[in-house]
Amino acid sequence: MGLLLVRIVVLLVAIRAGMSGPLHDDLERFRQLFMQPGLPYRDFPVEYAPLEVVIVRLFGSASAGVLASRVAVIACLADVGAWLAIRWGWDRAAAVRYLWLGTPLLLFIYTRLDLVPVALAVWGAALAMRGRERAGGAALAAAALTKLWPVVVLPGLRLERRSRALRWAASIAAIGVAVWAAIGGVAGIRAVVTFRGASGWGVESIPGSVVWVITGGPVRIEAGAPRVGTVPSGATVALALLLAAGLIAIWLRAQRIGAQGFGAPSVAAVGALLACAPLFSLQYVAWLLPWGALAGTEDRRLFRVVGAIQVLTAILFAVYAPDRVVASQVLLVLRNVAVLSLPILWLVSTSADVPTKVNA
Repeated sequence: MGLLLVRIVVLLVAIRAGMSGPLHDDLERFRQLFMQPGLPYRDFPVEYAPLEVVIVRLFGSASAGVLASRVAVIACLADVGAWLAIRWGWDRAAAVRYLWLGTPLLLFIYTRLDLVPVALAVWGAALAMRGRERAGGAALAAAALTKLWPVVVLPGLRLERRSRALRWAASIAAIGVAVWAAIGGVAGIRAVVTFRGASGWGVESIPGSVVWVITGGPVRIEAGAPRVGTVPSGATVALALLLAAGLIAIWLRAQRIGAQGFGAPSVAAVGALLACAPLFSLQYVAWLLPWGALAGTEDRRLFRVVGAIQVLTAILFAVYAPDRVVASQVLLVLRNVAVLSLPILWLVSTSADVPTKVNA
């Protein structure tokens, strides 16, 4: 209850700050999208997936204070909703772990919408696990249409023998993509995948942080994110192939040892995605929260690493500034090494390190 009370306090602080201060980062971009005339994707490029755009267009506002307040309320509801999903779908201990893991991110996470797909994804998993497979599949499809990342945890349904949920998720997601393509064409999808055609590495990404440390910059703002250098032709294809190989290895191993579908292997899968992403904004670490909490009963190492990632990200948010280059680079490298270790720890661990479904 104390951890939930902290979230209510943070919500009130976020609303008050939004009423009195200027908009930054995602909030400013949300206001631009709300006020932009025309149809998203078709009439102007958008870097967000369809359901996130729908949320912005429905609940956005030209008023900075109103917009910030609405986003904070939506984020808080999603946060509490994810906690409820874990408590209902699994157990109280895992739900409490979720609250602990997410607490460091309260410094900034209520000014973004990244907790919405987190809540949708974990509710989808919980519903499927409880036998409500159609609803679970629909929720997971909605999560993937809000942010693309939940696609990497869908194999957890197959691992848990929830084939109907997997079919529903795939079917609804396919329909959503078809509607998306009909509205915005291939260019609309490409704008999301490439973050409006950005050419540089995000400095928070693993490749971008390495380039920043080696070259020293310069760092520029491109498509709303700090970037460095230029992504070589073929690099994104190479990263995509590396990610695909990593995900196949992660889920094959999970199937071989009979691991829980939405615990440790899901942490490893999301970690692999983040490790291979050319853009890795600070709020993306929230994608690890529910799976890290569930992994706490399977692999304590992964749970502790996810906790360290959240703490490092919160510290990074507090000190991240152009005139604090060394501190920012050190924290980024530490955070990124921790993220990279997630799939590695999973792949190199022995079967005895991870309880199977029978023994769990």
